[in-house]
Amino acid sequence: MKKRKLLLVGSTGVIGAGLKAAFVSSYELITGGIDHEDIYMDLSSVDSIKSALKEIGTIDALVCTAGQANFRPLASIDAAGIDKSVYSLGLQNKLLGQVNLALAARAYTKTDSVIVLTSGTTNRTPILGGSSLGMVNGALDAWVKAAATELPNGPRINCVSPSLVEGTPMQFVRAFPGFAVVPMHHVVLAYIRCLESGINGETVVV
Repeated sequence: MKKRKLLLVGSTGVIGAGLKAAFVSSYELITGGIDHEDIYMDLSSVDSIKSALKEIGTIDALVCTAGQANFRPLASIDAAGIDKSVYSLGLQNKLLGQVNLALAARAYTKTDSVIVLTSGTTNRTPILGGSSLGMVNGALDAWVKAAATELPNGPRINCVSPSLVEGTPMQFVRAFPGFAVVPMHHVVLAYIRCLESGINGETVVV
């Protein structure tokens, strides 16, 4: 049986690397991103997203684990326009970057294709300095649910919301005091559920 083609955006990060190892034997895997991947793709650039998708062509599945946002204490964040705001990176990269990727990917998916985005725990369990991530993660969860209602003929779209994942570098672990570490195997299963179980418009918390 021919393997389904899966585009994994962000395969060099902690979660992406775990998914790459898990999916390489079961999918025709193509990686995209800004660092040592098969196809260069910068989430902050719509032109880059569209160019990469055009080069890849039709896909059966898309998983995005990429996206950046600033950690900053709220006391140090001033009111500012989007171009100068501390929140700009998260809004334009992790949030709008993933949204634009999903929107552009519609032209390269089939009715039985599936798109999986990645949010995170901080909109449900706040951390100090994490207001940007909290805002972005909550928006991603809400957008996926809303988008699914307007894609009745596919592709399906879901989101995985991971907590502190096994293998996270220590400088980031310190930002999550008291959090239990989620084994990578559990994280992989969450993405598999989004890809293969038939759910749509859901956020799988892990």
